[in-house]
Amino acid sequence: MKKLNVAGMLLATAFAMPFIQSCSKTPDTGNKPDDTKQTKEYAIFVTVGNSSSSENYYTLTTADLMKDTLLSPVNSGIEPDNITSWADIYSVFYQGSFYYTQDGNIISKQRIINGKYKELGNIVASAGSWQLGMMKTFFNNSGLNFLSWEVKYNQAEDVIEKNLYIIDTAAMTIKSNNPVKFPVPGFTIYDNNGNPMAKKDIPLTPSSFSIRDNKVFIGFYYDWITKLDTAYMLVCDYPALTNVKLLKDNRLGHVSGAWYASSSSFTDENGDYYFSTISKNKTYGLLRIKSGTTVIDPDYAYDLKEVGNISGAVSWGDYAGSDHHVYIKNGLALMGSYIIDVRNKKVIKDLNSFGLGKVQITMDTYTENGNEVYVVLKTDDARWFVAKYDVAANTLKRGVEIHSGIKGISRIGRLK
Repeated sequence: MKKLNVAGMLLATAFAMPFIQSCSKTPDTGNKPDDTKQTKEYAIFVTVGNSSSSENYYTLTTADLMKDTLLSPVNSGIEPDNITSWADIYSVFYQGSFYYTQDGNIISKQRIINGKYKELGNIVASAGSWQLGMMKTFFNNSGLNFLSWEVKYNQAEDVIEKNLYIIDTAAMTIKSNNPVKFPVPGFTIYDNNGNPMAKKDIPLTPSSFSIRDNKVFIGFYYDWITKLDTAYMLVCDYPALTNVKLLKDNRLGHVSGAWYASSSSFTDENGDYYFSTISKNKTYGLLRIKSGTTVIDPDYAYDLKEVGNISGAVSWGDYAGSDHHVYIKNGLALMGSYIIDVRNKKVIKDLNSFGLGKVQITMDTYTENGNEVYVVLKTDDARWFVAKYDVAANTLKRGVEIHSGIKGISRIGRLK
């Protein structure tokens, strides 16, 4: 058996997911734990593996992300479970609880209790259905909202349907499950062999997802193969999902982002909703839907060609490329390694320019007090660090170091 290896007096544990009968999906980074609590504890989600072995997943816990110490998942003592190969892309971590999907038909809610993951509840659908395969997620007062992996063509209405689930996370029950109705594209979609697809076979990929002003906003594209030059955004009423409206914009390319939990959009204090795009030459852009409206702002289009392709390959797994943007405050957002003033269309700082290591793409980016942004750095000599960017001071400082034998870090979150 493996044993935990930690340095110093830092209280830390490393463990893999225990085998359970259900899985679950996780939330976003929007809501934060109650900072009035005396004791803080954080989780660092680590991936271990190489080209000749399967990936394993561990969670390290610490009371201080900025402590000068070394944590390691090596010799952890608990073997990771085979279901955790899905625990990254089908998962979300929210207010101390971890939700993830198993086999597409089970969602499990888990929490770290006494150094181990404990299941607090689950939801089960029919086997093999992929109804509960979580794609994009969003938390609000209604609970966990997610778009299902399952997609189907409705011939009677000539629309493509993808269900939106609302989960009561306290009771772990389904509050509602209704289809979002996407229009069938008016152009030909081709398969991997270059053949036109039948309507029933057309895939649909959500890349951004938000709910505000009693409206649902879903950025999407129709498949991975066909190269589009238009950004599509579907808007409909929430929670009724009626009054569907399709928004289009061809100024900056198609919507960017992968289908899983990573976020390619954010909303600022004014209620303005920003979502990213990517052009055929792999440069990013931002579009905006202003508060109280359901149209893409015709006066706003931010071409981010000066920062290039800020997605890159993810460090925490072999799946797809990803981008995760997080809003901070006062018009500032983190996109890739860049702090950007999205309102005034200005790059403020490249965190890589501090020379402390290269910022890594993660599933979630943890922020605290509206001023501290925690990122993952990897140095040229393959050392891994958690680092804190202080927005007001414009400084970046290293904190906890993670043993260099890891493959990547998928997220940082607050346990309590």
